[in-house]
Amino acid sequence: MKFKDYYKILSVSESATQEEIKKAYRKKARQYHPDVSKDPDAEAKFKEVNEAYEALKDDQRRADYDQLKRQGYRQGDEFRRPPEWQSTGNFDPGAFGGGQFGDFFESIFGSSMGGGFGTTSGRGQAGSGRRGGYGPGHGGPARGKDVSLRVPVDISTAFSGGKARVAVPAGDAQLARTLNVTIPAGVVEGKLLRLKKQGRPGVAGGAPGDLLLTIRLNPHPYFVVDGADVTVDLPITPLEAIDGVKVAVPTLAGEVTVAIPSNTKSGTKMRLRGRGLADGGDQYVVVQIALPESMSPKARELLSDFQSEAAFNPRACFETATVSD
Repeated sequence: MKFKDYYKILSVSESATQEEIKKAYRKKARQYHPDVSKDPDAEAKFKEVNEAYEALKDDQRRADYDQLKRQGYRQGDEFRRPPEWQSTGNFDPGAFGGGQFGDFFESIFGSSMGGGFGTTSGRGQAGSGRRGGYGPGHGGPARGKDVSLRVPVDISTAFSGGKARVAVPAGDAQLARTLNVTIPAGVVEGKLLRLKKQGRPGVAGGAPGDLLLTIRLNPHPYFVVDGADVTVDLPITPLEAIDGVKVAVPTLAGEVTVAIPSNTKSGTKMRLRGRGLADGGDQYVVVQIALPESMSPKARELLSDFQSEAAFNPRACFETATVSD
């Protein structure tokens, strides 16, 4: 069922006095009275206003409701009555003919009469076939709901394993909480971790649900992840590309030395087997020939001399041969 914010329904603050609540109720009741309102949902809204007023006009019922609301519920949130909940307010839904108030109201206030909802009209009693506001069938034990969350994890933690703080929002009579979750080594994007019995509490003695965590990898400054593989761009100078060079390359497990052959072109991809994020993954090193952001006049002169001496046309591939008929 859905949680109802009775203060919002009456358009009053949670600190409103009883006089302010009564005034707001009368205004809303006149606004949505089916005999005068042209709102197509007037009857439903009128009943909702009456329900809200019935909950808040009694100090003890209001205190019980506030106790639930402080657990973080908002209008429209999924709600399940706490297993051991017992309202202390004196209320008998049957005295209002039954059905005047919704399931949410009866689930939290009807228990004051004992035996489920405690209605004198027989609604919610054993054998009626009614779900009774929580649990399957006749209000017996029911397993709690699973909670699904996405968990951001650094790539280094995903590779080596570690801890992550997970904020579990409030819901189903459960307060918001923060867990320190163990992240196993070698998890990849989209990996699902199941933490048994860390979901919503069970009902009437039922088992708790599970916490389902989907791994989301945070962006890295230079590693790009694709499944179990990782790729890193390796910048080298033009001279290093021509002569070849041995250079230190970062991997998730630490630096390794890679030999770049002479005359290596920009964009050349090299594979480091078994150096990926997870089992079966590799690391790819993509060579990128880098140029300085600025160049002194002397360096520019030397580069010009080099270009003239090399007599190299990098766009020779664009030249097309004349095709004769």
